[in-house]
Amino acid sequence: MNKCRVGKRHKNSRLWAVALGLLALAALCVSAAAQENTTDYWMDRANVLIHKDLEEEAVFAYDEVLKLDPKNETALLRKASTLYTLGKEDEGQRAYERALLLMEEDLKNTSQNAKAWQNKAIALSGLGRKDEAKEANEEALAIFNHSLDRDPENISLWKGKADVLAFLGRWEEALQAYGRVTEIDPEDYGAWGRKGEFLGMIGRYNESLLALDKAIETIPADNDEDIQAWSLAKVAVLHSSNQIGEALSLLDNLSDLYPQNKKAWSLMGYDMAKLGRYNESLEAYEEVLELDPKDAQAWSTKARQLVEMKRYDEAQEAFDKAIELMPGDDLKELEQIVQIWLDKGDALNETGNGDDAGKAFQKALEISDEALLNDSKQTSFMLLKGNALFNLGRYDEAREAYDQAIKTASPNSFHVPSAWIGEGKALLALGRNEEALEAFRQALEINPTLVEAWKGKGDSQKALGRARDASLSFHVAEKLG
Repeated sequence: MNKCRVGKRHKNSRLWAVALGLLALAALCVSAAAQENTTDYWMDRANVLIHKDLEEEAVFAYDEVLKLDPKNETALLRKASTLYTLGKEDEGQRAYERALLLMEEDLKNTSQNAKAWQNKAIALSGLGRKDEAKEANEEALAIFNHSLDRDPENISLWKGKADVLAFLGRWEEALQAYGRVTEIDPEDYGAWGRKGEFLGMIGRYNESLLALDKAIETIPADNDEDIQAWSLAKVAVLHSSNQIGEALSLLDNLSDLYPQNKKAWSLMGYDMAKLGRYNESLEAYEEVLELDPKDAQAWSTKARQLVEMKRYDEAQEAFDKAIELMPGDDLKELEQIVQIWLDKGDALNETGNGDDAGKAFQKALEISDEALLNDSKQTSFMLLKGNALFNLGRYDEAREAYDQAIKTASPNSFHVPSAWIGEGKALLALGRNEEALEAFRQALEINPTLVEAWKGKGDSQKALGRARDASLSFHVAEKLG
């Protein structure tokens, strides 16, 4: 990224973009007002917000759909998934349970409804009932196949079949199904995009990128939202394939065309930091903060970049700004505040200021405890509590918190491997090396790509005198990192 690209060069283009946006808003206000009380309007709105990583606002949009149509199963399922992303697992589970009841009622009357079986599988999977989810998807697949025998050119049926096959892990068949969609309608950019996503998921990155390119070039030129969304999907595949330079080139172009896209600037900042180009990373985050000076997440990310650059005083100011801007009105924000206090403590430790670091870790502990008083089953706060206790050197108490997080987490919670890693680190600090090794193995059994777990496994093996095994674990960690 050229330095002239960041900052001043975009101020004029940003003003021009704002002016165009106001003109567009004036032209659309009548039609938008007419549509804003429809389920389609709010579902489209939610999709846009999800693409922009505005999950809280997306939940609000799904709630608007449900006010108009309380039995809208798709809105319930997407709301549930978004709540999980926000760390609100209990609310997410309740949404999945509500959706499941609706679908079971539907299936009493229409047992040959493939979409209902497919939605039931999604709800069951969200509730951790994997075997039942598989059975529901197999029912859906049988119905899709039967329907396609009678109507082999039906694109919706092929898409439904493809998604079911992907859920069942039958990737090649899923790709063939989406290939059939693009044969019937070569201009269906959504099908090209999904095909690209599937190829990326199974590591066929070159083919994935070709399919995503086809999707992007097929999108109508005036469809800015989908151009941005599928371009960011391509960035995700470039990240997965470790093509950071290509990802940066795409993000550079994307931010040039759409200077209001905060996510593009944020990802650019992330990639620059990953390459050790911290000055340019900071410039990208400055663009984010120019677009939204109250973006607490951007302030906290900027603070972490400043720590990497050993600019500790500026980092502390940025951490404080992030805490100030984050009101903590919901659990997700409280989680972020706790994490900022933990990061602030780590930064203070780097400067040798152990006393203030301890105060920061203690603050993180107090907020976590307060949240757990209101709901003792909040796995995320139990995990954060464990991290605070670990940093305070209270390793036995940290272990108890991590154990509790593992026990209370829902079956498919992404917090579980992190808790096992925390457990391993605490056991290692206590000199219980064999138990620590087992904890890191548990984390890797859930997710074999966790760099920190491989490092912990290596540290445990080294402590046990197994130098060769440790060397291999460190090598894997380096490759993944």
